[in-house]
Amino acid sequence: MRFVIDETSWRFNGLLADECTEALETMLDLLDDAEEQGLLACYSEDLFSIRVLGDKCFYDLYEAESPIPISWEIRERIATIFGKLQKWQELPLPWPPAFEVRIGEGAEEYAPSVAWAHEQTVHDPTNAIACVVFPTGRQFGSIPVEVDSKVSTQWFVANSQSYRDFFRWLIVTTTKNPAEMEGFAPSAFPTVDFVAGAFNGIKNMSKPYRELVRPLVLHLSAFSDHGSRIFSGPWQRVSAEFGALGVDISDENGNTKGDRVARQKRTIAVNGTDIIFWWHSKIEPHQDRIHIYPDKVSSGGHLLVGIFCLHL
Repeated sequence: MRFVIDETSWRFNGLLADECTEALETMLDLLDDAEEQGLLACYSEDLFSIRVLGDKCFYDLYEAESPIPISWEIRERIATIFGKLQKWQELPLPWPPAFEVRIGEGAEEYAPSVAWAHEQTVHDPTNAIACVVFPTGRQFGSIPVEVDSKVSTQWFVANSQSYRDFFRWLIVTTTKNPAEMEGFAPSAFPTVDFVAGAFNGIKNMSKPYRELVRPLVLHLSAFSDHGSRIFSGPWQRVSAEFGALGVDISDENGNTKGDRVARQKRTIAVNGTDIIFWWHSKIEPHQDRIHIYPDKVSSGGHLLVGIFCLHL
């Protein structure tokens, strides 16, 4: 289990119909993304019975005279998605000692699903569970949460950026080796592709994995969040654009490109095609490289990471 839906964030009071629809679609998109990536989510048995608008529960909004009408499309998505989800009350995971929580600097509030997610994180940080929240009803990101005098970092996911950031946080705080990083990579860096076996190269870098994980995540996050935009522009500006993000990157020089051995070291057969990974970022000026292939970005493809290494 990796997500739970925070029912107490479903607060529709004061929203226009279009705002509510957009927020619902954003939340459902996140749940679809999680399912596509093989990640499980759950919800509280109370989700559809609590009041979300005045004295109305969610299903009351299906009525013809609802102040915020729920379209047939959203109703069908709700039925399809929630038909696959489990209720956390039915899972063999520890329950929290209390359902009252304090989120950040806020006042204490009754939030059972937040308390349940907090308990899983306290019990086993490697199994940290993020709360999927209604975007207009809750702060999102990494926030300290207190339950029964225990404080722990809790993630609240409300959009695609906070979704990616949660998995980047998991990589930095919980993974012990490149294989575990690779497992989270599709969720943390969704617009980057990786050559099969590439992550094994991290083992040949200059430091132990735990000393490298934070700068690795910095570089890969920059590639995922900004690579398409930067490489779609003038390539003369690529180094400066990434430099502003804290990533030192460059193309190989003419001498290296003209060297047969250097060319072979940077060439990998991908789906039957030889690809040369000239561009590379540098975790340190003289060592620890990530070699990438950006040529497909201009046609709508993903940036491709091919080699992690000490130096080529």
